[in-house]
Amino acid sequence: LSGRSKEWREDMRKKVCVVCLLGAILMGCASVELEERSFPLMAAVGFEDKKVSYVLGFARLEAADGQATISNEISVKPTKERTFLESKQAYESHLNKITDYNHLKVLVLEEDLLEEPKVYNEMVESLAKEEAFPRNTYVCVVDDIEDLMEIEKVLPQDLGTYLEEYLVHSKPKDERIPTLGDLIDERENKELVLYLPYLETEETYVVGEGFYPVGLK
Repeated sequence: LSGRSKEWREDMRKKVCVVCLLGAILMGCASVELEERSFPLMAAVGFEDKKVSYVLGFARLEAADGQATISNEISVKPTKERTFLESKQAYESHLNKITDYNHLKVLVLEEDLLEEPKVYNEMVESLAKEEAFPRNTYVCVVDDIEDLMEIEKVLPQDLGTYLEEYLVHSKPKDERIPTLGDLIDERENKELVLYLPYLETEETYVVGEGFYPVGLK
């Protein structure tokens, strides 16, 4: 080979090595980034003793034997703060991870929260500004969030997936399930009325008990 050809081959070899090194670094960064993130499937917001409660539901982890186990993140207790945003931020700080809501399936609202217009409107305003939750997240109402969280212990799947499937399969034909985007639109358009699915919690399951109107009544 001529001197020029050798130089060209050596130059290409160096470039290939650099590309491979960059690829390895990027793949490593992506892996670390996933490990540092938390992916909730459900968010539940309540109101008790003049404070807003906040708790998340996560996917089940799979053990080495293939059996589903509850994620350690579920052990984080609900936070209770003066406002929705304060409660949400407090809960996220306990996770010691970046909370990524891109896979969120369901937003659960406690009935007592909806009975406090100022608190409810502050929540919707915060969600609209922050844009952390997907707008297509389903929304439903329950009487008591603590009762709802209890049934997860006996469910064969995580609570977020369970509620999503229940809402999809129980909705009336040709009707759509209200979403977070609908809540935000209702707040901006005062003439809009939403009917959120109202779920009653039994010992091991939930059952639909009609709808809760949000907006003009």
